[in-house]
Amino acid sequence: MNKTRLRRNILALLFIVIAGIIVLLSQWYHTVNKYHEVEGMNSFRWQQYMNEEEYEKVKNGMSYFEVVKVAKGEGKQVEDGIYVWDDETLMTQSYEIHFQNGNVIEKKVVEKSGYSTR
Repeated sequence: MNKTRLRRNILALLFIVIAGIIVLLSQWYHTVNKYHEVEGMNSFRWQQYMNEEEYEKVKNGMSYFEVVKVAKGEGKQVEDGIYVWDDETLMTQSYEIHFQNGNVIEKKVVEKSGYSTR
């Protein structure tokens, strides 16, 4: 009697541990790949950049992920809390967005000069 109860308890504990591991792995996978899923919606690589219309949709208080969804691509981090998106069509400007505590606090258009790396 005690052996079967012990086996049942061990099996129940093992099931709980395995279920917990599966949940943690699925959350990790979603967190790591959510940006790639957004970029995967684009037909062309250049669509991962930002355009003027998307830039105007970015508002103070938006999270980084919300900005990524608007731009349909990740920005390039240039400093802590500062990300830059190149313009989709103009090679002479980019969009700089400042984040504090994960939310937009400032945005500006930056004029570029010199050789483009695209």
